[in-house]
Amino acid sequence: MNQSSTLVSGFCWQLLLQDSGTIDLRNIIQARCIFIKIISSTLNCRQSKYRRMTSKTLKSRSNVLLVRQSRLTPGNGVLLFYQSIKNKKTCIFLQECDVQLFSPSGLIENPIKSAATSNTQSCRVFIDAPPAFRIQIRALSVLNNTDAKSTYILIRDVDALKMTIFRGTRLFLWSSSGSRAEVEFHGKYQQIKGMFRAEYSYINPSEKQPV
Repeated sequence: MNQSSTLVSGFCWQLLLQDSGTIDLRNIIQARCIFIKIISSTLNCRQSKYRRMTSKTLKSRSNVLLVRQSRLTPGNGVLLFYQSIKNKKTCIFLQECDVQLFSPSGLIENPIKSAATSNTQSCRVFIDAPPAFRIQIRALSVLNNTDAKSTYILIRDVDALKMTIFRGTRLFLWSSSGSRAEVEFHGKYQQIKGMFRAEYSYINPSEKQPV
């Protein structure tokens, strides 16, 4: 990943992965400009520090930050400088088995916990797409032979604040209404590798086709 500070252009509706850079929002002519900044490509307790032209510093609480600006008159807006910094606090909301995905498409396999990991929280897969896109998940194999209610997959549509639970061995096709999704694994899924496999892809809402 590029560690240097760069001027980021053409960022509207994009997913930004650089560790640092300068974003010029002063001459946006679109009705809305929304983009997502990923502070780090790994879940390693990083956060962002943003500084505006007024020298005010804002800090994020996680490594994902959504920036939204409505259209202003030309010349107005803000100039942002961002930088990834190490969060000195313990990331109690993250598990060692959590995974974060940024590619336009790929495979999902249930992550498992180590023997020393606490059972109080589940393993999760985070998927972040550019704001202009949606996320589609197609289950390829579900090897869940237990009837235990504690073994299931929960998919969270983050922007819509909706959750869908899948139990049993039925294959499914799921689509988000926003650009962020979380796949949460419970019960046996956290113990046996390969119980669940799926493919995910970004979807262009206007075309309704995978990117």
